Amino acid sequence: MEKEIVLYRTFDSSVEANIVKDVLETNGVPCFLSNEIFSSVLPLTNSEVGAIRLNVFADDVAKADTILSNTTTLSEEKE
Repeated sequence: MEKEIVLYRTFDSSVEANIVKDVLETNGVPCFLSNEIFSSVLPLTNSEVGAIRLNVFADDVAKADTILSNTTTLSEEKE
């Protein structure tokens, strides 16, 4: 049986997307980015079309939420 892949989060920054991806993978949550190349070729600020997408398995969403709730990301540091 195939696992369902869901869109977990979107990013405007490739750097932040890769940091969050690395944090999840380091903590055992398989994930991947999509739309990364398109967003660098044609950057569309604040647009779902141009956003970098972080995808995870539906079964891992709760685990990802827990991991990221205990992690400071770049956008949170700016606030």
